[in-house]
Amino acid sequence: MKRALAIIASFAAAAALANTPVPGGKWSFTFTDARGRADRPMRVYTYRPRKCDSTCPMVFVLHGVKRNASEYRDYWVALADHYNILIIAPEFSQKNWPKAAGYNLGDVGDTKDREKWAFAAIEHLFEEMRDGQQTYVLWGHSAGGQFAHRFAIFMPGNHASVIVAANPGWYTMPEWRKDKGAASFPYSLLGSPAGEAELREALSHRFVLMLGERDDDPDDENLNKSDGAMKQGDNRVERGENFFAAATAAAQALGVAFAWELVEVPDTVHDADHMATAAADMLYEKKR
Repeated sequence: MKRALAIIASFAAAAALANTPVPGGKWSFTFTDARGRADRPMRVYTYRPRKCDSTCPMVFVLHGVKRNASEYRDYWVALADHYNILIIAPEFSQKNWPKAAGYNLGDVGDTKDREKWAFAAIEHLFEEMRDGQQTYVLWGHSAGGQFAHRFAIFMPGNHASVIVAANPGWYTMPEWRKDKGAASFPYSLLGSPAGEAELREALSHRFVLMLGERDDDPDDENLNKSDGAMKQGDNRVERGENFFAAATAAAQALGVAFAWELVEVPDTVHDADHMATAAADMLYEKKR
């Protein structure tokens, strides 16, 4: 019995040593995802407040199209100090996850192996870095918001307590039925690796769509103007409202208790810093 306990203890110690704890202050390291794309090392930027031990709530922060994870980490530093939360900002480089297909769309078209999707890297990184946390918050802005809303659907069984997508530019609409005339993936779930079962689970878990009230410029240089995207609306606000309405209708059609929220942030344009503050206040202010 003693030997068995010793073996268990040694395995536990080995597991602890295999984790990458978050040190105090700003930090970064290179994550090699042995369970996923080991051939695509990822730079990860972190911040742990002075008063926050290693088991504080963990927030994953997803950058936009510029792939500027360190800057996105910095948007959350003062918020982390205020609310005592750990910030993890992985960088999906253009080299390793090129274009929208590699990042915004989770790289699902590159392989059928879900463990190798960009989406799976978040779960693998959580397993690598968690130190007592059972869940995490996932927040993404713009291209990161696109990643976040698709992550909610394409990664069932994830450890996120809440997923927040802020100001996505366009969407994979929650339509799985072939007879509804929807455009195929990436503009809907038709022809994608996800369908009715994944959508059912996603709609029943907490997801928040945050839209800047004034993020309505139809001529924004980074706004997707393809035919599929334009059918979703003329600007980010319209597209977000239409996506949320479609998700509401999907939940009703599937008989699912709808757990999603739509939050429109007043007097806000396409501003990651401002949207980070709004998200942190929404998630943590009442818990203080």
